[in-house]
Amino acid sequence: IILLIPLALFVSIIGSIGAGGVLGGLVLAHWITILVRGRPVGWICRAIVAIQRFVLRAYAYFFLMTDKYPPFEGDWSVSYEVEQTDRLQRRQLVIWKTLASIPHVVALVVLWFAVVVCIVISWFAILFTGRFPLGLRGFIVGWLRWAARVSAYWISLRDEYPPFSLAAEASPTSNTTHVWSGVGGFVLAGAAAAGFFVLVVVISNFEDAEVSYAGLLDGEASPTLEVQDIAIQLVSADDRYEFADSLFFPEDGERFVSFTTVLTSVSSLDQEIRDEDFALKDTGGDRHGPVLVSYGGHVGPRDLFGLEIGVVVVIFEIPNGEDPVAFEFEPEVLQRARFLFTK
Repeated sequence: IILLIPLALFVSIIGSIGAGGVLGGLVLAHWITILVRGRPVGWICRAIVAIQRFVLRAYAYFFLMTDKYPPFEGDWSVSYEVEQTDRLQRRQLVIWKTLASIPHVVALVVLWFAVVVCIVISWFAILFTGRFPLGLRGFIVGWLRWAARVSAYWISLRDEYPPFSLAAEASPTSNTTHVWSGVGGFVLAGAAAAGFFVLVVVISNFEDAEVSYAGLLDGEASPTLEVQDIAIQLVSADDRYEFADSLFFPEDGERFVSFTTVLTSVSSLDQEIRDEDFALKDTGGDRHGPVLVSYGGHVGPRDLFGLEIGVVVVIFEIPNGEDPVAFEFEPEVLQRARFLFTK
């Protein structure tokens, strides 16, 4: 376990495809050279292959398939080579290859659960017999091989479409399979996007109510809105709020505006109320966070226990020449209560 920690950190740094990873930077440079020149740069390809080779070796070590610490170069029990090509198709870069890779990714994700089971069984087998079962080893190696082929294709080390196979001797698939995989990837991506949109629509809750600002200044309470099992009502407002004992002063050309709210937990679950849940928009289009939030005389955050009612005073600082136009309460993403002020 001690040896795994530095190895895992090193792999996360060099093997990440994200913006902070070495591999991600090399892949981006590789794509740019293909778009500009139509052919790859040899040393970039060799560096990408070297990193992928080391990552595969690290996985083999993580999975206890070998006791030998993985080297960056040289012979080892895991070999990974990609034959370099002089030309790569620009029109397939990124978008098409991403779509065509989606069916592979789906298959690999499904098989990953079986891989995890095989790894756990193998660990127990090693514990009692001292050996890694050959059948399970073959399946895990096949999965790693498949994933490496898809990675090489998506990164654009090669244009040949990888086979849907765990076997070492499997050949690239036909153009028909390539095209249909791209179409299938497009359909799956569209279905995922549509599902995400539907999910956002289903879970989102945006409640609005119009409130007379003048009436609120006179103590006329607003309607009650409910979001995230919390009911909120504006009880009153003070357009020229002054702190007791002159504790705070506004900046030159600005003033404090306070709103007294009543929050009620409408479920038996506890709800956390934070200062950043509140915001105020003014006639100039600016959005202000509170300078102070008082939860019954205490600073936040505040836990609102099941079915509890709490009085919260929210104080903002806005320019003298502007008036409030909207008070917002957003306890969670896609959950917002907004009070729109009228004259």
